Amino acid sequence: MNVLGETHVDIISQLLNTGYERFSSPTGINGLAQIIDGGLDILAVDAGHPGTGQFREFIHQCKIEFDQVVIWEVWNEMLPEVLQRYGFVMPLNPLKGPRSS
Repeated sequence: MNVLGETHVDIISQLLNTGYERFSSPTGINGLAQIIDGGLDILAVDAGHPGTGQFREFIHQCKIEFDQVVIWEVWNEMLPEVLQRYGFVMPLNPLKGPRSS
C-alpha cells in the first residue's frame, strides 16, 4: 500500500518551490507532504473522520514505508502527547526545525 495514495502538485508549493504535494491517503488522511531521501516530511494533515483511528493507521503505515517521518508543525494541543506515544521525539528547541543543526 502506498500510504500517500494519489498525489497532486500544489499550486502554492509550486510557486514557492517547496516540493510539497497534496495527498489523499487510503487511510482517510489528506494533506501536504514531500518525500526526501527516503524520508517523509509532513506539513499538514486532515482526518476525514477524527477519533476513528485514521491518523494512527496513517502514521503506522508511514513508519513502515519511510526511513524517517518528520512532522513540521503541531497546532493541535493534544497531538504532541499522541505523537510521543507513537514513538516520535519532540525537538529540544522548538524554534529550530528537526533537521537544523
